[in-house]
Amino acid sequence: MNPLNIHRFWQTRRPFAIGLLLCFCVLGFVPAGYGKADNIDKLIKQLKDKHDSFVRASAAKMLGESKDPRAVEPLINALKDPKSDVRGYAASALGEIKDPRAVEPLIAVLKDPNSWIQENAAKALGEIKDPRAVEPLIAALKDSKSVVRQQAAQALGQIKDPRAVEPLIAVLKDPNSGAQENAAKALGEIKDPRAVEPLAAALKETTYIREAAAEALGNIGEPAVEPLIAALKEGVGYVKVEAARALGEIKDPRSIGPLIVVLRDTNSWVRDSAVAALTNIGTPAVKPLIAALKDTDFYVQQYATEALWKIGIPAIEPLMAALMDSNPTVRMKATLALSKIDDFRAASTVQATLSRLAGVAETYSSIIKQGDPGQEDALIDALNQFGNKKMAEDYQNCGNPKLEEAARAWVSRNGYETMSMPSGRHLVWGSKQ
Repeated sequence: MNPLNIHRFWQTRRPFAIGLLLCFCVLGFVPAGYGKADNIDKLIKQLKDKHDSFVRASAAKMLGESKDPRAVEPLINALKDPKSDVRGYAASALGEIKDPRAVEPLIAVLKDPNSWIQENAAKALGEIKDPRAVEPLIAALKDSKSVVRQQAAQALGQIKDPRAVEPLIAVLKDPNSGAQENAAKALGEIKDPRAVEPLAAALKETTYIREAAAEALGNIGEPAVEPLIAALKEGVGYVKVEAARALGEIKDPRSIGPLIVVLRDTNSWVRDSAVAALTNIGTPAVKPLIAALKDTDFYVQQYATEALWKIGIPAIEPLMAALMDSNPTVRMKATLALSKIDDFRAASTVQATLSRLAGVAETYSSIIKQGDPGQEDALIDALNQFGNKKMAEDYQNCGNPKLEEAARAWVSRNGYETMSMPSGRHLVWGSKQ
């Protein structure tokens, strides 16, 4: 590489090169005493080295790692170093130490001509969390450089001052997606209800901001419930996904009904998000979910069952009660949900139920011939758990309307076709009486 290229590389990649060399320092290529409290004076002296900016930048980084308050004033002075790498590492170091004496000097550095140094200063102010930095950081939201706007938004979220709400709302329309995303996250950290409507509108955007907006609305909580429910009802697929995710974080009972409704959505991601939200809501969702097992929509039945077993322990007693429901689908799905819950009561109940139904499945022909009233539910449950095509055909042709209906449903679920058999070639309900 000729001298001209070396010079150009050093000028354009100087911070990167210094950072790389500092990594070697951390790995042990410096004297063993560096970083200890009794070497702070040595590092401060190196920070003032007049001949080598690399030595000064290295010292600034190590002083930040030491978090020693004796380093604050020397690092503040280093913010005026003629070399940008020294100023940048000094700003970062002051953020690590978090001493309020650094606030005003860091505010001044927000106007440094180097965007990397501005970014480090904004990050440091966010770490210190001093309210004096709020107005200067708000001003930085209008900086011409997107990295500065991004970091200023993040810092304001860390400080959590309500003065930043309206300016951050404006940044939701920033041309840079990173700035939009950080503004949304910051509004979620501040948790001011004024941000609910703009964040709800951001759910309809096509950029990554919608995920940050949903997360922010979840952080804001109760004031965001109604707009999120509206987004769940009216939005397109990804909007519904993010709305469901946020409602699951808030856990407001008002969202249970709308979340159950979207279990029938044609988009599997939406259904999965609704299940996750209902699972997070937990106990208050159990009773409505058990009622949803009666829904005629297959997806609602399937995903309601999944939510119930994921809720787990709080759902056991209601599911055990559902085993006695008059609706065979409810009984079948309740058995399935209980079988997936890791609990002794659930396992014992399922084992007893399945053992009983296995016996019914083995002797179903005799039970049909006997025709005792009240045996239909056990026969239907046995078909649902252990049925086959022959068993379904026997049910369909036995002359009992309830068993015929159950057989048609079983056939439809399992993709079979059954046929009517001539008289005398099939079981007849009550033929032994």
